[in-house]
Amino acid sequence: MDRTLSPGELLDPRYEVVPFHGRVAELAELARWLDGDEACSALLLHGPAGVGKTRLARHFAAATGVPVVDDADLATDLDLGREPRVLLVARTAGWWWSALRQRAARLGRGTHDLAVAPSPDEHETSFATACAHFAYALGLPLPAVPAPEAATLHDLHLAALAAVHDTPAHWLITGPEHGRFAEDVLAAALLDDRITPDRTPDALLTLLRAAARWPHVRRRAEELFTAEPDLVADVAVPALRVLAEWPGPARAVARRVFDDPRCHGDPLPAILTRTLARDANDPLERAELHGLLAARAALASLHEEALGAARHRVALCRELAEADPVAHRPALADALDDLVLRYLAVDRPEDALAVAEEAVALCRVVSAEEADGTHRLVRALDQLGRRRAALGHHTGASAAVDEADALHREGASRW
Repeated sequence: MDRTLSPGELLDPRYEVVPFHGRVAELAELARWLDGDEACSALLLHGPAGVGKTRLARHFAAATGVPVVDDADLATDLDLGREPRVLLVARTAGWWWSALRQRAARLGRGTHDLAVAPSPDEHETSFATACAHFAYALGLPLPAVPAPEAATLHDLHLAALAAVHDTPAHWLITGPEHGRFAEDVLAAALLDDRITPDRTPDALLTLLRAAARWPHVRRRAEELFTAEPDLVADVAVPALRVLAEWPGPARAVARRVFDDPRCHGDPLPAILTRTLARDANDPLERAELHGLLAARAALASLHEEALGAARHRVALCRELAEADPVAHRPALADALDDLVLRYLAVDRPEDALAVAEEAVALCRVVSAEEADGTHRLVRALDQLGRRRAALGHHTGASAAVDEADALHREGASRW
């Protein structure tokens, strides 16, 4: 290099000022994945910011040629493509990853994940190595100081850079544009409540990423988006998933998220609905929100999560029906009908049949109590017939279909 790197560049894993070392167990696991029998497979490296995920991924990719997608949790319309192996890097392995994993499974592609945790047993060596290379890069003397306590590799390298300069770490806060260092700079700035966060798309992205790590930044982000919910239009959809986990801003931005066409098919509406459901106190409202959660999760390929939401809705409706059968049995019948579909989506036909049987029994009771309950019973019988036929129970399927047909004709003659 013909110039001295800035502190941000010295700490940026892309410049590799400090050579990669350690992570023997993780490299062995990655090698086993690379040599696996699956024709197409993706592996997600996930862990806290600054733990060393990007360093590990870049080192492995340099030796193997495997393509890497960094910050995969922020990617929009992430496509694993036709590459036999793809390595993803992200801070979290939440619903965005579950959706991608379930879509990949339906396409016959394997998915794996590997958590990257701090490695304190390597910190002494890492600190000494970082001090040596930072001192060489800056033309400064090598400091003779012990390795400090540090939560992540990034924190350790930051301490090493401060030690080389023989300067407190706050000296290093100088104008980075992205990444963890930028988030830390923002977090330091926002300790002063008089400073207002910027509202540009890049600044809002950095704000939300920092808010996931720093409590005081979260407070500022919550205040900002609650007061100005229209700002969600300026933020990339994946970054909003952080905001959707917080009840206050989730309520403020909900309508804008649900109406935003960018969010269709993304896990964001489901994550937001989950937050609203958790925050609801009224059992009936929670039951309704879990019904919406099941539908929105299914639209995002979160079929396992949709099943969980549908089962929770049924449980809530059971409690309501026990307290007031006449008022809440119809809602329980609808919840059971939806649960049948959720079991089918995860290829559990026997469970779907059992729920369909229960739905018909309940709908018989509802039909006797409600003048228009026959419609619900006809629908339940039709569903039961389909489920029996799918499992080869043809006699039972015919009986259910015949009864549904008879009820339909009887109702048509009255109507």
